[in-house]
Amino acid sequence: MRVSTQPVLALSAAASSFFLITLNSSLVTTALPSVGRELGTGPALAWVLTGYSLVFAVCLLPAGAWSDRIGARRTFGLGMVAFVITSAVCALADTLALLLAARAVQGAAAAAILPSGLAMLTAAAPDQVRRTRAIAHWTAAGAVALVVGSPVGGAITTAFGWPATFWLNVVLGIAVLVTALALRPADHPVRRPAGAGTKLRSRAVVVSAVTGFTVNFASYGAIFVVTLFVQQLLDRSAWTSGLVFVPMTLLIIPANLLAARLTTRHGATRVLVLGQTLMLVGLLGLCSVDDRIALWVVIGWLLPIGAGAGLVAPAMTAMMLDGVPSSRAGFGAGLLNASRQTGSGAAAALFGLLLGGSQFLTGLRTSLVLAAAVVAVSTLTAVGRRKVHLTGVPTRSPDRES
Repeated sequence: MRVSTQPVLALSAAASSFFLITLNSSLVTTALPSVGRELGTGPALAWVLTGYSLVFAVCLLPAGAWSDRIGARRTFGLGMVAFVITSAVCALADTLALLLAARAVQGAAAAAILPSGLAMLTAAAPDQVRRTRAIAHWTAAGAVALVVGSPVGGAITTAFGWPATFWLNVVLGIAVLVTALALRPADHPVRRPAGAGTKLRSRAVVVSAVTGFTVNFASYGAIFVVTLFVQQLLDRSAWTSGLVFVPMTLLIIPANLLAARLTTRHGATRVLVLGQTLMLVGLLGLCSVDDRIALWVVIGWLLPIGAGAGLVAPAMTAMMLDGVPSSRAGFGAGLLNASRQTGSGAAAALFGLLLGGSQFLTGLRTSLVLAAAVVAVSTLTAVGRRKVHLTGVPTRSPDRES
């Protein structure tokens, strides 16, 4: 596999693209009511979000395989060009049908960008320690987008209207594309340690994929149920319910960066166990809430969920990319992110059904207990992973994790 001679540019392109994709989702969610007022409301309006997410999830695996076949840099460039063009079409759309069609294509473009960006990052940092640190910065870029997305989207929509959110995508997308075009492949393939990046470590891949599903199922599920709880049972505004998650989201950023150091020192498995244990604490704590609970208590129980998810994301990404051959990095990245998208969708669908009954609190607690059970199973799966290579920790004996 050929790599860029400019690893800083590779990390910049990959991290900026992840920031852009995550920011795009927040911007559009915030602008959706304004879109409805101008282009029409009704059941079809929800597909501005759902259509994009569905196409994005379905295309991640084939996009990752395509990246391995034609090259990560080429796939990334084509995906970014398509993302910029479809963002412009969305901004210019004067009918809901045109907006929905453009959003669907935009989802496919985002699916091409995400795994190929990670594959570029992997190729630019074949050393495991540097790659783990780069992945931590990559995940932190997405967390920053989560923090700023809603406030920026609200400000832009209020000042300039909903098309401006898509024009922002165009401007940022062009900047990322220019960075990617500055990358040049090296004249020689990556020299990796003997045995590294040449075999499929199936158990590492399975643990990473299961963890990816779990962390999104639990974290997005918790956000989903707590949002409804704050608005329906505590009778707070949508603005207040959004602010509830700011401390949790802010905590993800330092947790992402700390995860690189912990993974390098102690191995990915221990970080996965630590992160998911923290998530368990938060999920079980939220089971105690009722309509008399103080809002700061809800925020407090969300903090270990954010910290745990922040620790898990870089560790499971590093585990996946270490578990697949370097020539299949795009497929590995696509598989991991497809499992994460599946977890998010499953949580929304299942918890929506559980909360739809007459006993809201019962449905809420059932949802949180189910999320905790999934996290517990995933943690046990990670604990059972023995004699498998872990990022950055050398093997000292046959019975010790490496």
